Amino acid sequence: MTRLTIAEPPAQEFAVRGRNAITEANDEGLVFYDDVTKVHVLPEEHSFTIQVITPDLEVEMDFPDADSVREALSNFEAKKVSEVSAAAPDSVRITPIEPVPVNEDADMQSPDASMC
Repeated sequence: MTRLTIAEPPAQEFAVRGRNAITEANDEGLVFYDDVTKVHVLPEEHSFTIQVITPDLEVEMDFPDADSVREALSNFEAKKVSEVSAAAPDSVRITPIEPVPVNEDADMQSPDASMC
């Protein structure tokens, strides 16, 4: 499951160490609390997953039961989590969010239009 490192004073960010879902390699990242756009719980058959979404990445953390999830959520809300790491393989997953590509062709005029 997921291991949280708790600090008493509220923090501005927390470090994440887990499995990169795209590269399938161990990875790490830094999440600023002010950048978090959504937090929600996904119930699984034998565990619960807290999903934290920012503009740059999505972090999924597995917890064994509802009490662990409630405790973790209250620590995130109080900004007391300073580090998230995987206590079990693949219990923390990091998915970098790709920026939406800009279609440059849509902004350019066709060559024929400039000759009119």
